Amino acid sequence: MQPIVEAAQPYITTIVTAVVGALAAVLLAAVGVIKARAVTYLDSKLDATQRELLHKVASEAYAYAETVYKSAESQIKLSQALEYATQQLGSRGIKITPTEIRAAIEAAYLKAQAPAVK
Repeated sequence: MQPIVEAAQPYITTIVTAVVGALAAVLLAAVGVIKARAVTYLDSKLDATQRELLHKVASEAYAYAETVYKSAESQIKLSQALEYATQQLGSRGIKITPTEIRAAIEAAYLKAQAPAVK
């Protein structure tokens, strides 16, 4: 019986090593998939938070420009609101294009004007 076990020992070792290697490969692949999903989830959460902050800052920028530059024409107010919003978002490390900032300020303007129209 002993010679059979000794003869089979290299085969058993090879099979066990292969199974452990396959399990490790599957585990690493699963970790990679979980990591990718976690990064996507966190990016989407940060995006939503940044969007919310963008709209809050845009509302502040609109109110700031309307209050400080009451007698100025609309383009000057818009320019000042854009400058304010860009500065505030930049100080928080949020990188958003000027077009997106302007759109958020325009949305804040329309939202502020909506009750006056009714």
